[in-house]
This record gives sequence, structure tokens and C-alpha cells, in this order.
Amino acid sequence: MERLAEDAILTLADSLPDTVFLVDKAGKIRYVNARCAESLGLSQAAIIGQTMIELVAPHDRDRTLREAGAVMAGHRRTGFENRYRHRDGSDVHFSWSARWLETHQLRFGVAHDVTALRQPTCDHLIPAALLNVLEPCEQQVLMLLLTAASENQIAGRLGLTASTTQAHVARVFTKLGVRGRMGLMSLCLRGMEQT
Repeated sequence: MERLAEDAILTLADSLPDTVFLVDKAGKIRYVNARCAESLGLSQAAIIGQTMIELVAPHDRDRTLREAGAVMAGHRRTGFENRYRHRDGSDVHFSWSARWLETHQLRFGVAHDVTALRQPTCDHLIPAALLNVLEPCEQQVLMLLLTAASENQIAGRLGLTASTTQAHVARVFTKLGVRGRMGLMSLCLRGMEQT
């Protein structure tokens, strides 16, 4: 019966729209759900067994270790944010709820990906009339084109294939009447001058 309950819990965790981690006292990852693998661009097998701190962005490691210590001391935590490294080298921003499971000696964490909320928004730089000619996915591509993200990083972030991303990029350039990223930047600067 205990095994059935464990399987049911793991099935539930895999169906969640947020990332789930189970980390032992030594900081080793014992379980992640499928969403975690999608968020970080790694397979579950590649993540399980790693030390959790290895996945955290270097500048957030000290804060993360302090937070983990508070959780292991029995404090339920909500709203802690840190950054993990995606396989493509970009940062994934997580907002955590976590608690220590004393009986199992595991830290249970559920993380919501808030990356889109932490990226600078650039939609105000493009005149609404031009922005509205783009499909929603093309608008997402446009916002990422205005950052330092490569096309491969854009594809990974949006869950698109490289060829689909290239097609979206080409349509964005065509619809906005520019030849490339420099043209987008010029369009943004003209938009700023008009405001």
C-alpha cells in the first residue's frame, strides 16, 4: 500500500504545471518532475543525482544555501526567488514554496517559473499599431529578440524548434519592415523619440 501511495504522489507531481524538486539533506537531488526537465532543458535522468547547488546561478548560490538551511530547520518558506541555469546558459527565474519533510529527510520544493516577469519588458518601445500586426507567438519572439538571447535560446525558452523559431523571426522582421536586430533597435529608438 505504501508503494501505491508513493507512485500516486509521483504521478501527481508529474502532472503539476510547476517544477517539483525533492532534495536530500546533503543537497543531492532525489527527484524532479517532468516540468523541471522542460524548464531547465535537461532530462530528468540528467538532473536526478546532481547536487542542487550546481544548477543554481553562481550569484544566487550563497542565498540559496541559506534558504535551504532555513527550510531544513523546519521553516516553511514561500516566495524565495533564485535563478537556475538552463542548458543553453540562460537564467531561469524560480519563485519557491518549500518545506522540510522530517520523516523522509527530504526538502520538498515547488517552483513557479517567473522568468517572463523578471525580463525587461520592451513592448512599450514598439508602437502599438506595429505590435498588433504580430501574432502572439511572434510578439514573444520579438520581446526575446530585443534581449541578448540567441535564436537557439529563444527556441529553447519558447519550446519551439530551431526552424519554427527562424520562421517566426523572419516574419517579425518582414511584418515590422526591418532587416534584422539592428533594424528592430532603430525602430525602438524611433518609438522612444515619439513618446
